[in-house]
Amino acid sequence: MNITQENIDELNAKVTIEIEPSDYENSVKSILDGHRKKMTLQGFRPGKVPFGVAKKMYGKSVLAEELNRMLSEKLNSHIKDNELNIIGQPLPEDVEELELDFNKTFQFKYQLGIAPAFEIELTAKDKFNNFKINVDDELVDKYVKDFQRRHGNSTEVDKVGAEDLIYGTIHELGKDGKRKEGGHHNHTAIAIDYLENKDAKKKLIGLEKGAITKIEPAKLAKGDVDLSQMLGVPVSELETVAKEYELTINSINNIELHELNAELFDKVVGPGNAKTVEEFRTKISLDLENYLKGDTEKKLRRDIHDKLLERQKLNLPDEFIKRWLLEQGAQNPEKPISQEDIDREYADYSRMLKVQLIESQIAKQNDIKVEFTDIQARVKENIKAQFASFGQGEVEDSMLDQFAQNFLQKEEEVRKVYDQLLDERLTDYYKNAVKLQEKEVTFDEFVKLASTKAGKGKFMDQVSNLLKF
Repeated sequence: MNITQENIDELNAKVTIEIEPSDYENSVKSILDGHRKKMTLQGFRPGKVPFGVAKKMYGKSVLAEELNRMLSEKLNSHIKDNELNIIGQPLPEDVEELELDFNKTFQFKYQLGIAPAFEIELTAKDKFNNFKINVDDELVDKYVKDFQRRHGNSTEVDKVGAEDLIYGTIHELGKDGKRKEGGHHNHTAIAIDYLENKDAKKKLIGLEKGAITKIEPAKLAKGDVDLSQMLGVPVSELETVAKEYELTINSINNIELHELNAELFDKVVGPGNAKTVEEFRTKISLDLENYLKGDTEKKLRRDIHDKLLERQKLNLPDEFIKRWLLEQGAQNPEKPISQEDIDREYADYSRMLKVQLIESQIAKQNDIKVEFTDIQARVKENIKAQFASFGQGEVEDSMLDQFAQNFLQKEEEVRKVYDQLLDERLTDYYKNAVKLQEKEVTFDEFVKLASTKAGKGKFMDQVSNLLKF
C-alpha cells in the first residue's frame, strides 16, 4: 500500500492512496473462508461449501468492506503520524462507482483542509473591560414582578391593558405597506409593561382582540437577541428584514400577579430558602449576581476573541470547508443545508471556526486540559446540587455513583460538561493573562453592550466542534 501527499498550498493538500492486490487478498480470503464455513447451501454439507461459491456470492461485498477499512486506517494513521491539523474530514475526489476486481490496483484521492499554523500571545499589555452588572433594587423589582407574573393566574380579556400580554402573528411588510411576498412571519408574544418605547406602547394599549396594526419590531425589542426571537429570524439576518411588520392580535391575557408569600418563595428559590419578602429579594439578588457574572465573562471572552481575530488575521481553506458543509448537509435529509444557506451564513461560521482554532492553540500552548476524572467530579457536584435544590439531604455514595454512571453514558451530555469545564479554565487563563479594568454598568447598559449581529443560523446550529483539544 502506497500513500503520497501533495501540498497544494499551506491550507490545502491532496492525499493519494494506492491499494494493490497483495494488500487485500489475504484478508479478503480469510473473511470469505470464515463465511464459507458458516454457510448452509442446498447440495453441500454444512461448512463444506466450496470457496469459489462463497467468493461468487460474497466476494465483491467483502472486498468493498475491506477496502473501506484499509482506507480509513491508512488515512487516519497518515494524518496522525504527520501531525496534520485538519479541518472537518477528508473529502474523496472524483467519486464514481467502483469497479471491483480481485486483481486490480485501486487508487483513491482525498482533499484535506489544513488549519493555519500560528502562535497566540496574550499579556498584561492587552487591556479589556471587566464589566460588573449592578444588581440594584430596580433590577430586583423587575425580577420579583416577573416571577409573580409567571406564577400568577392568567385571564383572557378583549382589550389590551398596560400590563397585559399580547399573543399575535406578525408578517413582514413591503415598501408598498402590504404583506411582502415570501417575507418573514412568526407567532410572537409582547408583554406591554416591558416595552420601553412610550409611543410604541401607547399605540398597542386599547387595541382589541382581532385587531390588525402596523408595528416597528425594533421599537418593541430589547436588543438584537430579543428582536431575533420576536421575528423568528437569526441575528445574522436582522439587517435584511423590513422595518415595518403587520401585527394581528390573536389573544390578550391579563396576568393577576401571584401574592408575595411562602408558596411563591418555595416555587422560585426552593422550599424553605426564603421565609420573608426581604429574604426572598436577597436570594434573588445573589442568584442574579452569579447568573450575570456568567454573562459578563462571556462578554469578556468575546471581546478577547475580537482582539485576537483582528491581530491574527487567520486564513482558512474556505472552498474546502464550504464543500464539506454541503456534504454534511446532504447526509441530514431532515435538516438539509443548501448552498444558499452556506453562502449567507459563512462569514459567521468562519468566525466561529477561527475562534475554535484560537482557543485550541491557547489550550495547547498553556497545557489547559479537561480529564475524564474532572468530568466525573463535576457531574457528581451537579447531582448533589440538584438534590439539594429539592430539599434533599446528603446523597449516599452508592446512589451518587449510580446516577453519575447513568449520566456519563450520554455522550452529548458529557460533551456539554466537558465544554463547560474547558470554558471555565480558558476564562481563568484570560483573566490572569490580560489586564482587566473593572467597570460597573446597569443591566440595561450591559444588554446594549452585549448585543451583537453575530449569531447562529441554519447550518451553524448543526455543525460545530470540528476541532478537538
